[in-house]
Amino acid sequence: MLVVFFIGRCVSFSSDSKTEEKVDSVSGPTLLMQLQRCSRLNTAEVKLHKIITHDDELKLSGNLMGKELSVNIPAGRRKVAIPLYATVKASIDLGKVTDDDIVREGNKITVFLPEPDVEITETHIDHEGVKQYVALTRRNFSDEELQKYELEGRKSIEASLGSLGLENMARESAARQLVPIVQAFGFKDTDITITFRKNEKNNTILRRIE
Repeated sequence: MLVVFFIGRCVSFSSDSKTEEKVDSVSGPTLLMQLQRCSRLNTAEVKLHKIITHDDELKLSGNLMGKELSVNIPAGRRKVAIPLYATVKASIDLGKVTDDDIVREGNKITVFLPEPDVEITETHIDHEGVKQYVALTRRNFSDEELQKYELEGRKSIEASLGSLGLENMARESAARQLVPIVQAFGFKDTDITITFRKNEKNNTILRRIE
């Protein structure tokens, strides 16, 4: 199960100055300061639900006439299904934006942003939803074992983060949030470009999306 939220926590800037004066002010630190005021811009959040399963059997091992034997004991099986919930967030560190990242050409302006950071911020097990089958000859799963399986599930989610497409969603969300701030300095929507740097190269260019 996957639930996606787009997050906006950046306060826009407004002024009663004339448009021309606003545009001229971009050459100073005003726009940069406004962007950096947002600090870390949370742009997208995903809620994940994963069922972790584990199945093990008690084995009888030994040596018979020089041959190694390993036999599963029918009455020695354990199975568990663990509901794991995780929160994954994407954010952009606007504190990394510098004067060089704000480029003005006439009435047009381009703002270069760092790539989004994607990380798991929280995981937890639904203990009431844990289902176990334990044979009479076996003991129940311990808390330590359940924690181990939770960690394995977290690593599995981390390995799949790239397939969620959260970075692209974060870029689009950032464009929606930042374009109005730049507009407050007198730039038209069509003259504003939000783009991203990746390995010192420009990435996909995004404009405001209605």
